[in-house]
Amino acid sequence: MGKMNVPRIVLGGVVAGILCFIGDGLIHGVLLKERWMQLASALGRSGSPDATSMAEWVLYDLAKGLVGVWLYAAIRPRFGAGPRTGAIAAVVTWLLVLPIAALGFLPATTLGRRFLAIWSIDGLVVMLIAIGVGAWLYREEESAAAPARA
Repeated sequence: MGKMNVPRIVLGGVVAGILCFIGDGLIHGVLLKERWMQLASALGRSGSPDATSMAEWVLYDLAKGLVGVWLYAAIRPRFGAGPRTGAIAAVVTWLLVLPIAALGFLPATTLGRRFLAIWSIDGLVVMLIAIGVGAWLYREEESAAAPARA
């Protein structure tokens, strides 16, 4: 079993993070925008993101991408390289950041089950795409014992 290729984890993770940011922007800025505006209004807030909140979302999505691709690299020796393993890493990452976290919001009746379900399911689609692309970019380090290719 070879060592993980950290530069490729970072490359794949950053690309996955960018895709998560774009996907989350579509989910929250288009699909769920009206509901978020209603919630912000009920809380006496503007609902428009400021520079600080955007930076926090960038860091959050970058972390999701890095964790997902790291997880892919970690499980790859056991499950093999490829899209199936990328999907496993994406689903596990998604479980940790969306539906499990959303369960904590259920008692807060302001969000609602339907809203949380839509958010979670849409997030799964984004996660599968983002981590899938990040995993596709990942390559193991060449072993010193491996023969050179011509």
